[in-house]
Amino acid sequence: MKRRQFLTTAALMATAAPRLAWSATQSYPAANPTIVVGFGAGGAGDISTRVLSNYVKETRGVVAIPDFRPGAGGTIATDQVRRAPADGSVLSLYSVSPMLVAPHLQRVPYDSTKDFTYIASYAGISVPCFVRTESPFKTWDDLLDFGRNHPSKLRWATAAPRGLAHIATDAAFRTEKVEATFVPFRGGAEAVTALLGGHIDMVVSSDFGPHLAAGTVRLLAETSPNPKAGHEGVASFAERRYPIAIPASYGLFGPAGLPGDVVAWWENAIGDMISSPLYEDYLKTINGYSLFQKSEEFTAVAKQGYVDLGRQIEAMGIRL
Repeated sequence: MKRRQFLTTAALMATAAPRLAWSATQSYPAANPTIVVGFGAGGAGDISTRVLSNYVKETRGVVAIPDFRPGAGGTIATDQVRRAPADGSVLSLYSVSPMLVAPHLQRVPYDSTKDFTYIASYAGISVPCFVRTESPFKTWDDLLDFGRNHPSKLRWATAAPRGLAHIATDAAFRTEKVEATFVPFRGGAEAVTALLGGHIDMVVSSDFGPHLAAGTVRLLAETSPNPKAGHEGVASFAERRYPIAIPASYGLFGPAGLPGDVVAWWENAIGDMISSPLYEDYLKTINGYSLFQKSEEFTAVAKQGYVDLGRQIEAMGIRL
């Protein structure tokens, strides 16, 4: 299912039921909760919110209303959730950047290790390192050898400077004693255009799907720790034991102190969703892979990721 078709279907389904008033006297969910999204409509964050809201509408009759609050890299929306009542009425889409990266790079009014309840993750995003098909680098080791033998000659980019892909790949290069030149771009599309034009040597981004299908790029390494995200013959950051191999994932979180029944309700709903046809279409749309972590595991992964990213950001010299 293509992205536009997915969003159209999602929008129609989301408006199929009325929104009720919230009441703390009824069992959860007493009414239709809000899912705050720190990004604009139409992107992967939008799709990732709608797949969950559609599923609970279809199977449980609950209309979870997306509330788009883009700005400041998702940190404005994240703080809104921090200040929300801890009753499950306001939740949010989880993504790595505002939760685990931004607090190390800018002043934010929240503490990612204390101010939130991590409910569940439900999708991993493949963020590979790739080159154009005509590149002389056939493998990840080919690229590393070139980088060692030609300091600063290897030019690479990511979709977002100082994002997870940038930090993880920089850590990998440091481990491999490779000196490379990072070239900043405003987004993944610009970086890929520069790659295909021969202006840079490698891109690390989730914006690879159509180009891989067209045969214009070749994957060399996978930054995700999940081996299912990789492709045959592609090196894994986790298997290489690089310092950063944190999943770029989507999930659900809320303010600190969410009641156990609220967490359990969403854990069960998400656990059921990952075996549904809607979920399969969703993964194809975002070029993602199945990743289901319940609250306990999700919390542990997020908190350890926060620590690991902080260490690498310190090593890069870019901490606030």
